[in-house]
Amino acid sequence: MHRHSAAAPRPWASLFRALGLAGLGLAAVHMPVQAQPAPSARAPVPQHWISYAELAGNQFQGRLSDPADETVQRLHAWMQQRLLEEGRTLPPPPLIVRVWVAPDGRPERVAFDSLGNAQADADLRQLLTAQPLSEPPPRDMRQPMVLQLTLKVLTAS
Repeated sequence: MHRHSAAAPRPWASLFRALGLAGLGLAAVHMPVQAQPAPSARAPVPQHWISYAELAGNQFQGRLSDPADETVQRLHAWMQQRLLEEGRTLPPPPLIVRVWVAPDGRPERVAFDSLGNAQADADLRQLLTAQPLSEPPPRDMRQPMVLQLTLKVLTAS
């Protein structure tokens, strides 16, 4: 007799907590749940998936940190204004972004919780999808990737 749970555990959830890399981009790689002998006997995420997620996260983080980009400037200005309005001095919490990457390395879809402003959401989406990544994803990599990105306050140079 096979038992299926409507809310099966997600193997990437514990990996998400274990692999967060201090704002450098990688949080985890989503792996669809398959039949498993026991919850504690999950297959590890392949290293080449982790390496690709690190590469992607670092490239996305670089896009979000480019002070010469007008979209980045607008997104960061909105974020700074929001922090001032909320009376916060700490940086905002990391952004959790799900990314689907086409075989040619082009981010074809991104999903994230709204930042609370339609223009900020559009700017973030545009920054993440405007350019292909430097490498295509591994052929066997399951998607979406779940990345942890950080919006840091830009400083004038």
